[in-house]
Formats: sequence, C-alpha cells, structure tokens
Amino acid sequence: KVLVPYFLFRFFALPLPLLAVNPAFYFSAVCNLFLADVVSNIHGYIVVVPNHAGDDLYRFERSCKPKSPTFYLRAVTSSANFATGGDVNDFMHGWLNYQIEHHCWPDLSMLSYQKGQPELKKICEKHGVPYVQESVWVRLKKTLDIAMGRTFMRKYPDAYEREADMHVWKDQMDRQPALA
Repeated sequence: KVLVPYFLFRFFALPLPLLAVNPAFYFSAVCNLFLADVVSNIHGYIVVVPNHAGDDLYRFERSCKPKSPTFYLRAVTSSANFATGGDVNDFMHGWLNYQIEHHCWPDLSMLSYQKGQPELKKICEKHGVPYVQESVWVRLKKTLDIAMGRTFMRKYPDAYEREADMHVWKDQMDRQPALA
C-alpha cells in the first residue's frame, strides 16, 4: 500500500520522459535516483537515530504528561547531542546535533538552539543531570552496538519518576506497568 506507489512513481514514472529521448538516459536516471535514495536514507539514519540510542541513554516503561518536570528530565536523559556550535558545523548536521534542546523546546528555531544549548548544559550540570554530547561516530557505534545486541539502553530508574507526572494514554491501558 505504501511502498509500491512510491517505487512506481519515484523509479518508473518520474524518469519516464527520459525514455523518449534515449533509453540510456532513462536507465541512468533510475540508477541515480536509486543511489540518491540509498545515500539519503543512510544520512538520515546517521544524523537522527544515534541521538536517541546508546547504552548511556534511557528507555521508558511508562508514559508521562507532556511538559511536566518528568517530561523535561526524560528529554535530556534520553537524548544526546553531537558537536555543536558554529554555523558550518550545525548546517552539516542539519541542526540535528541539538537533539536535547529540540526535545526540551520543540518550537524554537534552529538558530535559537545555538543560543540555548550552553544555558541548558549549565542547568544540567548545576542539578547533576547527565548531558550527553559526543561525536556522531561515537554515537553511531553505540547505536550499532544496541542494534547488534551487544549492549542495551538503560531502564529509566523508578526513583526519577514522579507519580503526579505519569499519564496513561488510551491505547496503553492494558500495558502500563505500575511504579515499583
């Protein structure tokens, strides 16, 4: 339902006018589109997934209320930043190197993350909250270790949970574990 229309349009219909010019142009276009799709997906994976996976980040058993104290603590402890600062570096990461800030303030502009990052890092240091920031390659290795089953993400400690912040969504009624 989803993949077939995408593949038919992307790799058949889109380059089809080139077939009228020269069949070699058409097949070259199909190969280029396919290669571009693969490279784009690899890039997307590398700049998004490693910010959210690693044996130093937490996974959650329960849901919490949006914008609650627990929500913001989770936003920091379940995300990692890559190297930040500087327009060129940030552009090359697509500003996805500010995942912690993005999770805390999703409505801010990308340039506002540059300004807010040092302040949020100081707040975390002041309160002893882990603020993970490592290179994209270190994070990618940690992500692949999780994917290969060599390591596991941390279980979020019950001691960090506030019962007042907990929330059960309708689709989770049967599978929410109780706070120990």
